Amino acid sequence: MLIDTHAHLNDKAFDADRAGVMERSLAAGVERFVEIACAPGDWAPGEAFAAAYPASVRLAFGVHPEYIKDLAPDWLPGLKACLAKPAAVAVGEIGLDYWWEPGRRDEQFALLRAQLPLCAESSRPAVFHARNGRESGQNAYADLLAELKGWAYSPSRRFRGVLHCFSGSWADAKAGLDLGLALGVNGTFTYKNNHDLRETVRRAGAANIVLETDCPYLPPQSARGRRNDPSFIPEIAAMTAGHLGLSNSQLADRTSANAFDLFGEF
Repeated sequence: MLIDTHAHLNDKAFDADRAGVMERSLAAGVERFVEIACAPGDWAPGEAFAAAYPASVRLAFGVHPEYIKDLAPDWLPGLKACLAKPAAVAVGEIGLDYWWEPGRRDEQFALLRAQLPLCAESSRPAVFHARNGRESGQNAYADLLAELKGWAYSPSRRFRGVLHCFSGSWADAKAGLDLGLALGVNGTFTYKNNHDLRETVRRAGAANIVLETDCPYLPPQSARGRRNDPSFIPEIAAMTAGHLGLSNSQLADRTSANAFDLFGEF
């Protein structure tokens, strides 16, 4: 079994062929999907999408930092209600993004701090977003991981959350692992010059990673410039397996087990 632990299949990029993408992905051996509904406008469509694929799709509900400026004052009760839905498996994606609007740092922290307690309240892990800024010192990973040292969430499963689309340093990865976080590995792992990331994943080991696409973004090397979708998970898995000295089936089994240790069985 292969699992795409982070997809945005309700994105408008899939409006013309969403059902076909799902059919192709399932045929490729991707049997489970975590759809990320990370803005209030995504929550109801996400629930409808999961209802259409009840055996395969689960949801993360949250507010991504880029949506701060669009939030209505009463967003939090709505999010709490979503996390009580049967299809909900995580809070997210939440975190810090210094690439687009570093000037909103304080607002981003306030949004993050409002959502972190929902993990304990709902018994759900967190899907974390971290993106460093363009300038020296705009280190989202360092700030996020420092904040999480005081995070009061202790699940019964092995992982408390995941650093989705991990692109930080080995020091960032080690700090995240020490906090009980998995690392999300996606198409960026396959990019020709991404040697540092591959070395970081090697050091983290297969026991600490999950696979994802972040589709429609970040396709693997073979599809650069095209729309990404979960049918590329086998390609990402195969390259990751080869780099870690595992067979494809070993890597699939390990990362799927990790996904269940993160989100629970589904």
